[in-house]
Amino acid sequence: MTAGARHPSIGELLARIVPAAGRLTAATLHQLDQYVGTLLEWNQRINLTGARTAQELVEQHVADALFLLPHLPDDPFCFVDVGSGNGLPGLVLRILRPDAGGVLLEPVRKKHAFLAHAIRQLQLQGLRALPERLERHLETGGAGRYDLAVSRATWPPEEWLELARPLIRPGGRVLAQEAGVNSGVPPGVGRHPYLIAGRRRAVLVLDL
Repeated sequence: MTAGARHPSIGELLARIVPAAGRLTAATLHQLDQYVGTLLEWNQRINLTGARTAQELVEQHVADALFLLPHLPDDPFCFVDVGSGNGLPGLVLRILRPDAGGVLLEPVRKKHAFLAHAIRQLQLQGLRALPERLERHLETGGAGRYDLAVSRATWPPEEWLELARPLIRPGGRVLAQEAGVNSGVPPGVGRHPYLIAGRRRAVLVLDL
């Protein structure tokens, strides 16, 4: 974060919300701190998020990505984040799992520029940002390429689970995050509820 700023550490902010954050390494927390600082700096010039402080950014967005961790493959994997926006959840997942390689799809120019800058600054090897929409990516080599597909708040969760199917190779997985409480899930989809800052959410898991 910016020199001289007084704020709780990223680790402290995350630990208030996600107990598992206490197991994150110092190197991971340092990169998360760099990411949050870079996003807030860019947000002063171009509007990337409604969060204006580190605490708001962690509570409203970054912590949410940690609830995906139990649903990631155990072994190194290749993933795609469609409509990555400001890097949530894909860029954060790459920080949390440095053994993963991935692609962040973001067609909006200012958001893609931020993602490319953050990847360079944090030296996230194996991660790329592409200025493509889902349909174009499927036409240019994305079909059946990935072990994991994620997206956050770009489509309704059930719609995303279907749209993501062509991206995934056999044995892969699609993850969605759902706000609120829904009474049911599509057949074959696992639902894993959690609370974050008093809000009810859930991870939806589709194995292919």
